[in-house]
Amino acid sequence: MVTVADVLNEVFGILVLALFLFAIGWVSGRILGVRRGFWRAAVAAIVGYIAGDILINVQYGGQTEFNDVGDAARLGLGFIGYVLLVTMLTSIILEVLLRPRPDRRGVRLPHPIRAIRRRLDTVGRLRDIVRAARRNGLVGRRFRSVAALSTPEGAHALRLTLEECGGMFVKFGQIASTREDLLPATMTEELAQLRSAVKPLPPETVRRVVETELSAPLESVFASFDLEALAAASIGVTHRATLLDGRDVIVKVQRPDVEEVVRRDARVMQWAAGQLERRSDSAARLGVRGLVDELVAGVIEELDFTREAANNAAMRRARVNDPGVEFPEIYRAMTTRRVLVMDRVTGVSVDHEAAVDRSGVPRDQLADRLLHSFLAQVLNDGIYHADPHPGNVLLDSAGEMWLIDYGAVGHLDPVTLEALQQLAMGFMMRDPSLLARAVRRLAGAQGEGLDMVALEFELGVVLTDVSTGGFDPAALQQVVRVLRRHGVPAPRALTVLARAALTLEGTLRLVDPEFRMAVRAQEELPSIVGVEQLNPRDMLVKEAVRAVPSLRALPQLTEDIALQARSGRLTLRTARDDVDTGQLDRWVDRALLASLGMLGLLSSSLLLVAGGLAGNEEFATYLRAIGFVGIIVSTAIQMRVVAQILRRRPPGDNG
Repeated sequence: MVTVADVLNEVFGILVLALFLFAIGWVSGRILGVRRGFWRAAVAAIVGYIAGDILINVQYGGQTEFNDVGDAARLGLGFIGYVLLVTMLTSIILEVLLRPRPDRRGVRLPHPIRAIRRRLDTVGRLRDIVRAARRNGLVGRRFRSVAALSTPEGAHALRLTLEECGGMFVKFGQIASTREDLLPATMTEELAQLRSAVKPLPPETVRRVVETELSAPLESVFASFDLEALAAASIGVTHRATLLDGRDVIVKVQRPDVEEVVRRDARVMQWAAGQLERRSDSAARLGVRGLVDELVAGVIEELDFTREAANNAAMRRARVNDPGVEFPEIYRAMTTRRVLVMDRVTGVSVDHEAAVDRSGVPRDQLADRLLHSFLAQVLNDGIYHADPHPGNVLLDSAGEMWLIDYGAVGHLDPVTLEALQQLAMGFMMRDPSLLARAVRRLAGAQGEGLDMVALEFELGVVLTDVSTGGFDPAALQQVVRVLRRHGVPAPRALTVLARAALTLEGTLRLVDPEFRMAVRAQEELPSIVGVEQLNPRDMLVKEAVRAVPSLRALPQLTEDIALQARSGRLTLRTARDDVDTGQLDRWVDRALLASLGMLGLLSSSLLLVAGGLAGNEEFATYLRAIGFVGIIVSTAIQMRVVAQILRRRPPGDNG
């Protein structure tokens, strides 16, 4: 029969155990010199308690009765020592496993069920991709090389595989179809079919999504709504509709669960890119993982249609007077994250040769208008269409070009915009020193350590290689490679712009096969950047105005320095700052602690050996006790050094 006294004893025992674990967790943290969260400290203390109980039982063979108090005390101290050591060791292991990455402020423990589900989804997706590749004949000896994939049969098998996989793989194929600079024509022509190969949504799904997002029946918002898709893409499907006031519109409906599909495919592509970089030096130099990350980030941004509406509004305001280039309006009041409503454009893609010929506008003039608008967007507005592939440039019967799809839009902050303007002027004036300063500004904080002499020399070589000059894709790609050779990752603004310029070049060649973007850009830049910026006198005035605040403070600073020199209080410091001295002191302290710990471990080990060899049992007991305590203290010192090193902030992290 359970009595009240038994219950109280159990409760008291649990409280004592909890207090003991709390004390062990706190003491171990103080010894290591680190702060841990409650759960980390609790896990480490529990592991230490269990391990200590096992170790002490192994040492004493499960003995529970002792002849004197000394033996009991030795058992208790030994148990506490074991618990403390294992707790500190567990804390260090947790620190290694859960240490924040340099690009994150913290790491959360993953939800076990969700982590397992994501892993299974990734594995399942990889299995589906392999099966699709086998079904379409892509896996086999015939297509093991890039040259084999470049054949009509190989390109066809690749297109069928990407089409069957769906999701981001279709998006990847669509982007690849515009990269005629990297891929053979047989492959780009085959992959171009992916632009119209995506299946539409069922009518009931379209109705459900639109009515849910707009919180109203279709009939109360639209005078008519065609449930048959006009076009289908990997993210959304477009439908014709008419508003109640009679305006013809296009409604883009996002595919259900597309966000989860994108994230799942992103994990697969990132894993594959990582494997490729580990196995191929050329892939690592190219930065395949970075390219995939950039693609994923761009696609994830496209999932929010309200962002697309905001981009459209900004571009319409900036480019309202562009000759021959129009921007259809997106109705922000009727646009949500998953439904977008915009003006309907009656036109066809500029890759339709007959439509281009019927427009009545010369091909070179159409290409000039599109290039002028793009350069003005980049160098004047700081916001530009970052995906100008042929499917996003429509041509109407009057010869007007319409830019659609504002999911992929590049944004440039004022500093980056001015640096790009300087870069454009450097290419235009063929001045490597001006290019070097512009590139350093583009690189931001990471560009402070660039060797300007070497950078200027390499950019001079770039000007020699890019004989046509101008603000063209080849030149931008060369700048990116120069930065990577100097160990500086190219800023995302530059890589996105380079990719957009490559895409635009492919589109311009479809409009006019004789068009040369580099040459025309060189001719367009003076009018885009502004003649006044090319005038040395105006540039000098601009820089002088910018320096006025510093110039106004200069007399006072000079007077202060003179007064300090006269009074003998002027000193020069050789150290960069106190942070450097403090960092050096901390490393010296850690080195001394590590040396002291190693000396203590060696001395304690010798004492334990001496205790085992001593003939006097009482004297041997003292030697073993001192050696055991020394082992604990020395190990604690070593663990503290390791913990402090693990907690050292990475360079540049002030958080």
